[in-house]
Amino acid sequence: MGVGRPKLEIPRNEKLTLRFSKFELDKIRKIAEKKNISMTEAILQGIDLLIAHKPKRYKSFAKNPGQNEPGVVRENSDDD
Repeated sequence: MGVGRPKLEIPRNEKLTLRFSKFELDKIRKIAEKKNISMTEAILQGIDLLIAHKPKRYKSFAKNPGQNEPGVVRENSDDD
C-alpha cells in the first residue's frame, strides 16, 4: 500500500528554473499563502488569467491536448 500524494494522470515531471527579484518572489509567495495554494499553482493561475483575457490570441494554449488538466483544481474566485 503506497503512502504519499496521489498520482496525477499527467505527472508534473518537467522542471523550469526561473529568476525573480526579491520583491517579485515575495509577491508570488504572499499571493500563494493568501490563497492557500503552492507558488507553482499561483503562477499557473496567472497564466490562466492571461489566456482568459485574450482567449483568441492564446487559443492553442488553453488546454492540455484532449484533456482538461486532470488532477489540477483551480480557484476561480474574484474576491481577492
